[in-house]
Amino acid sequence: MNVDQNILKVKIMDVEYPLKVNEDVEYIQKVASFVDRKMREIQSAKPERPMHQIAILACLNIADELHQALNSDGEQMKNYTDRIDQITNKLELGIQKSLEDDDQLTKFESDKNILE
Repeated sequence: MNVDQNILKVKIMDVEYPLKVNEDVEYIQKVASFVDRKMREIQSAKPERPMHQIAILACLNIADELHQALNSDGEQMKNYTDRIDQITNKLELGIQKSLEDDDQLTKFESDKNILE
């Protein structure tokens, strides 16, 4: 990385790309490595494809993975929310029952004092 200009050179499909980086260099390197790996997977399956088609297919695959992950996270969040609601309802019922039991106990204590 060129520290003076915050330029990081990453290699994707054996081509160097200079990227301006302000923060996490390691993260940018991981992202570039991920893109390189995706493009190489596509190239190995269809080596005769031109590079621009490989790039577009890699983008589509990455976008698909992102979309699936976002949907999965949303469904998982809904499951967590539903479970929290169930637990909250059970706690509310338990608290209400406890208050009713306390009221009965108080009434019993009062009746007991009257009889004594």
